[in-house]
Amino acid sequence: MISGRAVDRMLGRRICTASVVTLGCKLNQAESYRLQVDLAQAGVDLLPFGQPVDLSIVNTCTITHVADQQARQMLRRARRISPDGCVVAMGCYAQIAPDEVAAIEGVDMVVTAEKERLVAQLQSAGMMLGDGSDGVNGNIGPDHLHPLPETRVRRFVKIQDGCDDYCTYCIVPFARGHSISRPSEAIVAEVRELEADGCREVVLTGVQIGAYGRDRYRFREADLPPPGRPLGSLVQRLLAETTIPRIRISSIQPQDWPQDFLDLFQDARLCRHLHLPLQAGCDATLRRMSRRYTTDDFAQLVERIRVALPDVAITGDMIVGFPGETEEQHAESLRFARAIGFADLHVFRYSPRRGTAASRMAGQVNPDTKKHRSEELRALAEESAHVFRGQFLGSRHQVLWEEQLPAADGPPRWTGLTGNYLRVVRASAEDLLGRETDETLAHLRDGVFGPEAR
Repeated sequence: MISGRAVDRMLGRRICTASVVTLGCKLNQAESYRLQVDLAQAGVDLLPFGQPVDLSIVNTCTITHVADQQARQMLRRARRISPDGCVVAMGCYAQIAPDEVAAIEGVDMVVTAEKERLVAQLQSAGMMLGDGSDGVNGNIGPDHLHPLPETRVRRFVKIQDGCDDYCTYCIVPFARGHSISRPSEAIVAEVRELEADGCREVVLTGVQIGAYGRDRYRFREADLPPPGRPLGSLVQRLLAETTIPRIRISSIQPQDWPQDFLDLFQDARLCRHLHLPLQAGCDATLRRMSRRYTTDDFAQLVERIRVALPDVAITGDMIVGFPGETEEQHAESLRFARAIGFADLHVFRYSPRRGTAASRMAGQVNPDTKKHRSEELRALAEESAHVFRGQFLGSRHQVLWEEQLPAADGPPRWTGLTGNYLRVVRASAEDLLGRETDETLAHLRDGVFGPEAR
C-alpha cells in the first residue's frame, strides 16, 4: 500500500543508507534481522536509528494500545530525524490498521503483504538500492552489516508464524493469520549461515512454536501428529546437523508441550531456559481467555521440567485486569504465581483490542484497578526472580559473552548470559565477544551477577 505522495517521493530515489527500528516481540526482531540482511545484500549501508538516512523502516507491534502509541511516536520521530528520507511502516500495527498508519504525517509506505519481500517491493516502488558501484551488491558479512544496534552473538531465528488458537484477548491471529511453518531445511541452513557470521546462540522463535510443522500435515489432509512432535524433530535436526554452541527455545504454550522433549536436554547445547506463557493463575480467568489448559496442567508441567532439569529457568507472561477478573480471582493468580516461582515474569495490563472477543465482554476493569494489580504482580515477580538468582551464588556456569558495555575508564566491561538465563557482567582487557568461559558467580547486585576477580 503506497500513498500518492509517496510515489512521487520514491520514484528514482537512490537509497544508500537505511535504519530499521524494531518494536515488540522476538519474532519481529527475527524478521527485522532478515530484512537487514536483504538490504545489505542490495548494497545499502545500515546505520543505527537516530542518524539521518535515506530510508527508515519501523517494524511495528500492536499487542496493546501502548504498543500502537509507541509505533506512532517512532514513525513521527523517524520523519523528524530524516526529513528528506522515506519512512516505511511494517509489522502487526501496519497490518491491522493500515489506513490509520498511512494517515500518520510523514509515513510514505505501509507494508501489509509479503513483508518478507520488502526489498523487492521498494524496488517496484521506484527506489534504487545501493550506490550502484561495481562489486557492492552481494557483499555481505559481519563487517558489512556493522554497525547494528544489537549484538551479533545471539540471533533470533523465525521457525513459524501465525496462530490458530484465537485466545479471546489476542489480536495476533488477525495480524499474522493462520499458523505457517518454515521448512526445516531452510531453518538448518539459516543457523549454519548465522554461525559462519559469528553467531554463537540462536533463539527459535515464532507466534506459537509448539504448533510448528502441524500445518504441513493439515495442508496434505493427513492425520495431525501429536502436539510438539514436529518441533522436537526440528530441534533434533539442529543438534545433529549444525555445530552452533547454543540453542534457546523462546516460548511454548503449555498445551503444545512436545512429548519426550526433555530428553533432548541431555545435549548441553540446549539452554536450560524455558518460557511458558501462563497469562492467568485462575482457572475461571483462563476459561474466559479460551486458554486450553488449567492451572493444575501448568503446575504439573513445571514439576516435570524441574525434576528433569533442576537448574532450569522458567519464565512466563501474565495479564492482569482481564474482563470479569474479581479481586479474589486476582488474589488467586498472585498465589499461583508465587507457588510457581518464576525466574522472570512479564506482566501486562489487559488492553482491549478492537475485533477480539474480550473487547466486547462485560466487566471491563477500570484502569486504576489494573495499575494497582500490575504493581502487585510485578513486586511478586521481582521477589521471585531474586529468590531464583540467589540460589546460584557461588556456583559455576558457562557464560556466553554477548557485547561490550560502555566504560568511562578502567578495563572494558562485558555482559553475557548463562544457559539458564542469568545475566553476568565482567571487566576484562581481553576481547571476550562471542567466547564462552567458565565463571564462578561470586556476587549479585541489582539482578546481575559478577564473577570472581581474576
